Amino acid sequence: MANSYQQLQDDVCLYLNRRDIVSLIPGWTSMVETEIAETLRARCMVTFGTQNIDNAYITMPPNFATMESIRDNRTGELLELKDEWSGSWVDPYVPSGWYAGAYYQINPQSPCYAYRLLQDCVEFLPHPYIPDPPDPSWAPQQVLMGWYAKPVPLVNPSDTNVVLDNLYGVYLFGLCRQGAIFELDDDRAAQMDAQYSKVVTQANLWKQGSDYSGAPFRAEMACHF
Repeated sequence: MANSYQQLQDDVCLYLNRRDIVSLIPGWTSMVETEIAETLRARCMVTFGTQNIDNAYITMPPNFATMESIRDNRTGELLELKDEWSGSWVDPYVPSGWYAGAYYQINPQSPCYAYRLLQDCVEFLPHPYIPDPPDPSWAPQQVLMGWYAKPVPLVNPSDTNVVLDNLYGVYLFGLCRQGAIFELDDDRAAQMDAQYSKVVTQANLWKQGSDYSGAPFRAEMACHF
């Protein structure tokens, strides 16, 4: 049976030994969910979708937290995450002595092989070739995108989501920490913060192992010589 928001609220009241905080829990929940979206990178949060690259900029869904991987559907090759810090990048040096530009297609048949994250969208690089005027026979490149989804907000007593169901301690200790701060109980707040951090760190270990193993992530350093 899935964990519910009502069960979570009851447990928070039990942990803090108070029943007069029920009206405050929704606000604490919202703060914890914001932190979850920023820091938690658990396996259960990863969702996948197929995307046609029919524009250089594709808006991500509202539940997007951060990217996990993008893979070309035809070849299975991972697209490379390009520099998202300095604001620009160039392709590798070519024999002619020039660097290939990022924002145009030299060969209309060449697929996008990299991407960059810009606010609420992903930019595919080099920019895809879009026939103008439209060509009925043209088929856009297709990729399989994996991203970490923000948890579905808990509102109603029966509500649940993948984080609450799989990593109950993240919500429980996160809410108890907010409650301890409300009570001005520094020792309890530090205790709950330590428990929250421990649960998040353990949940994120799989991502660290995946990154350092070389799959499924490929990125370029933000430097140029």
